[in-house]
Amino acid sequence: MVNKYSRSIIKNTMGIMAMVLLCMAFPLTSSAQKKVKKPFELETIVVTGKVDDYTQKNPAQVVSMEAREIEKRNFLQVTEAISTMAGVDVKYGSNGQSTRISIRGGGGSGSVLILVNGRPLSTQQYGGTDLGSISIDIVKKITVFKPPVPVWLGPGSSAGAIYIETKSGEISSGKIKPGPIEPGQIQSEETEKKAVQKGRVRLSGGSYGQANASGTLKVDADDSDYLLSGSYGHRDGKRANSQKDQGSLNLHYGKNVDPFNYQVNASTFVSDHGVAGPTYNPTPNASQRYEKASLDFKVDGMALEDLDSGDLDYNVNAYLDIKHLDDTANNGDRSELDAITTGFGTNFFHTNAGEDKEFRFGTLLEHSRVDHTLTGEHERDLASINGVYTLRSAPFIFTTGLRSDYTSDFHFSLGSNAGLSYEMNEQTIMKGNVGYSENIPSFGQLYQPSHGSMDQVRGNPDLKKEKILSLTLGIIHTFDNKTQLDLSLFRTDTRDLIKYNRGKDLISRPENISQAYKQGLEASLKFFITRTMDLDLNYIWQDTKNRDNDKKLSYAPEHTLKLILKTKFKTGTRLELTGRGYTEQYTDNLNTESERIKAYITTDAKIVHPVLLVQKKAEFFVHFHNLFDTNYSSHYGYPDDGFKVLAGMNINF
Repeated sequence: MVNKYSRSIIKNTMGIMAMVLLCMAFPLTSSAQKKVKKPFELETIVVTGKVDDYTQKNPAQVVSMEAREIEKRNFLQVTEAISTMAGVDVKYGSNGQSTRISIRGGGGSGSVLILVNGRPLSTQQYGGTDLGSISIDIVKKITVFKPPVPVWLGPGSSAGAIYIETKSGEISSGKIKPGPIEPGQIQSEETEKKAVQKGRVRLSGGSYGQANASGTLKVDADDSDYLLSGSYGHRDGKRANSQKDQGSLNLHYGKNVDPFNYQVNASTFVSDHGVAGPTYNPTPNASQRYEKASLDFKVDGMALEDLDSGDLDYNVNAYLDIKHLDDTANNGDRSELDAITTGFGTNFFHTNAGEDKEFRFGTLLEHSRVDHTLTGEHERDLASINGVYTLRSAPFIFTTGLRSDYTSDFHFSLGSNAGLSYEMNEQTIMKGNVGYSENIPSFGQLYQPSHGSMDQVRGNPDLKKEKILSLTLGIIHTFDNKTQLDLSLFRTDTRDLIKYNRGKDLISRPENISQAYKQGLEASLKFFITRTMDLDLNYIWQDTKNRDNDKKLSYAPEHTLKLILKTKFKTGTRLELTGRGYTEQYTDNLNTESERIKAYITTDAKIVHPVLLVQKKAEFFVHFHNLFDTNYSSHYGYPDDGFKVLAGMNINF
C-alpha cells in the first residue's frame, strides 16, 4: 500500500515533469521577441557557478556562487540564493525578520557566522540573522564554509560560515579595465579615461499583498567607483498580524590610489511588522519596528613585493553597527532594545617567492553594548588573534591554524583547525579536516526576549559556552562531461550544547545539554543533462543524539533532499524547478509527539523570459512558492502560507 509520504513524492514528481513538458510545448513569446531574429538575452546563461581554485583544491570544504549566477537565476533575496547552495538550509523566522540558517542538516552547535566583506555581520537578533538588510543587487559573491571552518574566519563559526562579498568598481592599478563601451556608458573628453554607468530596476507583486521595488546604480569613473542601491517591500501574509513593511538603502564608494584601495560602505534598514506568534500561543496585537544602520571602512594594500622574499599584502577594516528595536507585546506592554557594535580588524598575507608557502595573520577588536527595557545594560569586549600556515607541495596542500579569543564575560576561548587535500589526479581530490572551537552564548541567549518580547522567548544568564570538535572527510570527482560528484562524511561532538526548551508557560528558554553529537553523510551531484539543461542534487543523512536523554536533537531531520533542475529554451526562456524533502523532525529536546513535524516535500518554480523594452534589456519573471500547495510547517506552530505567486520585471540600463 502506498503511504501518504510516497503519494506526496509521486504527486510532486509528476507535477515537475508536467511543468517541464508544458514549457517545452508552449514556450513564452513576446512582441519584442518578434522584432529580432533571435531571442534577446541579458547575457549567456550560466549553468553552474564557477568553481574557483580555492574551492576545488584547498582543504576547506567550500561552495560558492557569484553575481553572474545570482542574476541569471533571478534571485530576489540573499536568503533565497543561499538556500539553493549545496548543504545549506534556510528557515524564515515567524515574524519574517530573522532567518535561521543551518549547514549539513542542523543540530550541531551555535549559529552560522555571517561575514560581509571580511567582517562579522553583527545582526544576530535573538538567534536569527536579519539578512533582509543586505540587498541582493549589491552582492558580488557568496561563499559557504562547511564545518570545521578555517580559524581566520573568526569566533562564532562552529556551525559553519557564510562570506558575502559586495560589489565594487572594476578598477585595476588606478584604471578601468579595458572593454567595449556598453549602452549607457559615458565617454569622457580624455580618451584614456572612461566612466561606465550601469543600473537595474526591479518591480514585482503577488499573493497576500506582496509589492516590491528596488533599484541599483553603479558608476565606475577613472580611479573611483560609486554604487547606490535602495529597495522597498510590503506584504500582508496569510495569517492575521503577519503584515510587514521594509526598506533599505545602501551606499558604496571606492577609490584606487596605487598601491592602496579604499572602500566606504554605508547602509540603513527599517522594518515594521506584526508578530503573529505560534498557533498554540497567538499574539494578534504584538508588533515590532526594527531599525539598523552600519558604516564600514576598508583599506587593501601591498606592503612588500619582492622576487626573492615574496609578497606581503594586508587589509584593514573598521566598522560600526547601530540597531534599535521597538517591541509591543500582545498585552500592550512596550520594550525597547538599543545595541551598538564597533570593531577593528586586520589581516596580513605573506606568500614566498615560490608561492608554495603562505602565512596569514589576523586580529579583531570588537566592543558590543546593549540596553534593554526588561534586562538592563550589558557590554562585551572581544579581542581575537589568529594565524594560519599553508604549505603547497603537489599533489598535497596542508593547512593548519590557531586562534585565541578573549571576551570580557567568558574570558579565554581557543580555536584550531588542520586540513589536508590530496589531488589524486586531474579529476579527483580528497580532503580531510579537523577543528576545535568554543562558542560563547549571544546576548539574545543570555538576556533578551524575542518574538513579541515576553510572549515567546526569554534568555538564560547562566549558560555555559559550547565546546565543539568537528571532523570531515570528503572526495570530489569530476567526470569527463564536467559532471561533478562530492561525497563527505562528517561528525560533530559538542559539550554544553545550547538548545531551547519550552516550559509549561509556553515560553522557550535556552539550556545547556552536557553532551551531544551529530554525524552523517553529504552527497552532492552537478549533472549536465544537455548543453542547456543541468541538475543539482544534494542529499544529507544524519544521526543526532542528545546524550542527556538519548533523544534526537531538535530541528535535525534524518534525511534531507534538495533537487534543482535548470534549463533554457530556444526562446531564451529560463526555467528553474526546486524540490525539497525532509523526513520527520522534532522541535523540542524531549521529542514529544505533539511537537513532531511530519515529513514533507515542497516544490518551487521560476520562469524568466528576456525581452527588449523601450530599447532596454529587460526580463519578465514569475516565481511560484509551494507550487502544489503542500500542507506543512517547518517550525512547530507556524504553518506555511501555502501556494504563493510573485510576478515582475527587471530592467537594465
